[in-house]
Amino acid sequence: MGTHLKASVGQCSDRGRKPSNQDFHGCTMPAEPRLSMKGMAFAMADGISSSDVSHVASETAIKSFLDDYYCTSEAWSVRKSAERVLTATNSWLHAQTRNGPHRYE
Repeated sequence: MGTHLKASVGQCSDRGRKPSNQDFHGCTMPAEPRLSMKGMAFAMADGISSSDVSHVASETAIKSFLDDYYCTSEAWSVRKSAERVLTATNSWLHAQTRNGPHRYE
């Protein structure tokens, strides 16, 4: 008898004192063999709420991480995969902010 991962996921976020909630969260449970190699991924980003477009950064960070994490080398550990994807995603978002039309908001 084999064992199978079963997961039930619930997500909730609150805007707090701000007028809008710019947080974003997500999870991915891939099919085998990725599930055995990389596991299930959960990610959340706390929107900074200081700009009208901060929610875009939160959503992009999570979607990019969840998409790119499972594309990393099978030879990489979970930690190395996560670190590399987070570093690349953060660098890309930082560059977009520095060069974007909303950089002074």
